[in-house]
Amino acid sequence: MMESLVPGLIEWGVSREHIHFEAFGPASVHAFPIADDRAEKISVQVKFQKSGRTLVWDGRDQNLLDFAERNNIAVEAGCRAGSCGSCETKVVSGTVAYHDKPEYEVSAGHCLLCVGRPDSALVIQA
Repeated sequence: MMESLVPGLIEWGVSREHIHFEAFGPASVHAFPIADDRAEKISVQVKFQKSGRTLVWDGRDQNLLDFAERNNIAVEAGCRAGSCGSCETKVVSGTVAYHDKPEYEVSAGHCLLCVGRPDSALVIQA
């Protein structure tokens, strides 16, 4: 229900500051769609080093975890909400942006795939 309600409120013009929700357990509700942010509009290459695959990010996925899974790249994940750190991955080059600061303290030179989006061409150790 929440996965359709939150985007619907945004479409109706409710500002993001006035929308509050929680997801319990493994998060099934994605963060707000980022339709007007720079990350949505960029088209960049993302290289997954372990799998040896380089793909083009076009902004249609909510995060790097969804992008990897849609392209059949196996990566470890747990909470899917930036809380547990199980998807923490080393960033070899490039930058990752977060719409909201993750709850998990991300190690320097790493990112969380479940809530991160490429902010430039990216090489990650996944």
